Amino acid sequence: MQYELAQRGRAMMDFEVTTRLAAAALHRAAEGELADRGITADTLPKDMEQRHDVIDTALKDSPVFQARQLLGEWCAKQHGRAAEQAFAEIADTLVPELERLREGGTTITRHDDYAAPKYWSDIWFHRTRGGWDADVYNGFVHGELVHKRYVSKVFPGDIYGSRRVVLKDLPRDDYRRILEIGTSSGHHTVAIAEVFPDARLTGIDPSLRMLEQAQRVANEQGLAWDLHVGVGEALPFAEASFDLVTAYAIHHEMPPRIISAIFAEAFRVLEPGGDMAMADVTRTGDLDRLAAWRMDWAAKWGGEPFWRATAGLDMVPMAEAAGFVDVRGYAPNPGRDPYVIYGRKPA
Repeated sequence: MQYELAQRGRAMMDFEVTTRLAAAALHRAAEGELADRGITADTLPKDMEQRHDVIDTALKDSPVFQARQLLGEWCAKQHGRAAEQAFAEIADTLVPELERLREGGTTITRHDDYAAPKYWSDIWFHRTRGGWDADVYNGFVHGELVHKRYVSKVFPGDIYGSRRVVLKDLPRDDYRRILEIGTSSGHHTVAIAEVFPDARLTGIDPSLRMLEQAQRVANEQGLAWDLHVGVGEALPFAEASFDLVTAYAIHHEMPPRIISAIFAEAFRVLEPGGDMAMADVTRTGDLDRLAAWRMDWAAKWGGEPFWRATAGLDMVPMAEAAGFVDVRGYAPNPGRDPYVIYGRKPA
């Protein structure tokens, strides 16, 4: 999507990135202080809360860790606000183009019987003021400004290329009916369309505003996606409607019981012989205790209330309980996101 930020908005977004990278450098320095005190991954307790207590006590008088906490809180609160302000500066010229891109082959269906679940509607994920649908153009603000001008610059590696890695690892290249759970603003959907250009893509997400941005992205590329407002644990589709069900980075945004329900629904809507491939954050059980604490600490100030419970799950037995076979959980890049859970519905 082509647009230019005004000078102030561009400077604000650049400042947020610089601040977040500075916070990461301070975090590494704080972990160095822990090592100087003899606190390492091997000496930390198994229980995560006890781990936090040990580290907080060890670093309570550390100016480095205090600065890290201050910058972390700043970034958590301000990156979204900076993006909102950057958008407001160019809204007069950008909004007509955003509205034009609502027209095209990609449709959004709103189901009369759908009610947003409380685990989604009552929480401001990522510290987003008012939640994902608080503003009519939140889809653009978060899909374009936050994700592409902030998140992609502060996390290591190619966060968009990782989606293609997951898809290219699937056992087939001829899927024709693909369902994506948790479409959001369409980053994973774009990857699906590139890897499987002949497939019919259906997406579902609880956020209308995010789906509106996905619609713009698709229409700009001349694509025809079938998007629905809803959730993965209550899919409005018939049995055996798809030959692939996929998702990327949604499991840590919901309680464990919902993940189990999503596996069951994915199994129901897959045709016999169909595949499931869902990716999420690295399993804390695959990390050493210091690295797992690092992730958990960032999730606590970053607005991720379900992270600890879900990042610790072994999802292989959960997928098997839903009926999937040949289930495997793996990390294409060990120690880094994503963690992939694959399963097949028996023919």
